[in-house]
Amino acid sequence: MTGDRTTGTPPRFPVELGRETAAEWIRLTSLRSTWWVVAAALCGMAVFAALMGGAELARIAENPDEADSLAYARLLSQGHFYLVQFTVLTLAGLAATGEFGDRGVTGTLLARPDRGLVLTARTLVVAGVAGALGVLATAVGAAVLAGFVGGHASPDLPALAGTALGAGLCMALFAVLFTGAGTALRSAPGTFVLGFLLLLGLPMVLQLSGNPVLDDLAALAPGTAGIEFYAGGDVGFYTAPHDGPVNVVVVAGWAVAAQIVARAELRVRDV
Repeated sequence: MTGDRTTGTPPRFPVELGRETAAEWIRLTSLRSTWWVVAAALCGMAVFAALMGGAELARIAENPDEADSLAYARLLSQGHFYLVQFTVLTLAGLAATGEFGDRGVTGTLLARPDRGLVLTARTLVVAGVAGALGVLATAVGAAVLAGFVGGHASPDLPALAGTALGAGLCMALFAVLFTGAGTALRSAPGTFVLGFLLLLGLPMVLQLSGNPVLDDLAALAPGTAGIEFYAGGDVGFYTAPHDGPVNVVVVAGWAVAAQIVARAELRVRDV
């Protein structure tokens, strides 16, 4: 595992991981569905930003004092919450379950019997694409918003950069979470249903209950914790009982738990 010190042979695990990561990259990027998901995320954010930009422009026209440089980060965070995170769910779900549906996983594991290594490589690739998508979607949305309200309010660049990087990090963690969930469930529909419940359905029901304890519990769902992180606490429609890095720790906890379950299931269950 540590390599041959006398011959200078490199450690086996990093080399094998690199090879499998390259293979997973080819698998993911060779699928048209991957690019359809990426296009959906970017186009969806652009449309969302245009709609919100029009509404923001009308509000500013009625009262110029309403112009707010922080509106960029707030509105784009909502775009990630309502649209982009679900495209990441779709991307991870398809990547995790596709080979189980057509039995292609048999060939993958024959070529690379180390199941944990395969899962690690697949997770790294999907997380990398999702993280880049989060940053790029923010940039696209900001450009569209600037076309509407740029003449009245320039974006707060530090806040916007924080949203872009925070969204990228959270989308990557969502990819880790749902790649793990999809591997454990081996079902694309099941993964999508679970993802919808975790990202939106469950926290919404808890908030609608009117119970303060349940309302606070909603902050522990990955979707609501995520937006509290990448929106910098200024969500515009939801206030968690805590702000700051604790929220991304919550998302990371969900991601780690999903990977643990996926590894255990992949190890003990036949393909």
